[in-house]
Amino acid sequence: MKLTSLGEKYSDLSEGPADGKDVEYFPSLYLNEKQIEALGIDNARVGTDMTLIATVRLSSLSESKGGSRSMSFEITEAAIGPKEAATDAASVLFPNG
Repeated sequence: MKLTSLGEKYSDLSEGPADGKDVEYFPSLYLNEKQIEALGIDNARVGTDMTLIATVRLSSLSESKGGSRSMSFEITEAAIGPKEAATDAASVLFPNG
């Protein structure tokens, strides 16, 4: 397993903001107050990089006749904290060695 950027540029889409073709966008995750408290997220600011480790369950899978595919996942468990210098998956998944 490896960490992979999910960023895409608006120029990859047929429609997007006219002035932001080179701007990257990323999938988003919304957390409500109860979930924020459960994860212990305090004093976070917009733009702060954090590390999210999650267990997910595939909840939907679709494939169009044209061959494009999409997946949706349910996050069943998660831990989040400050982004650390270690960027390889083994260090993230097994921080104690």
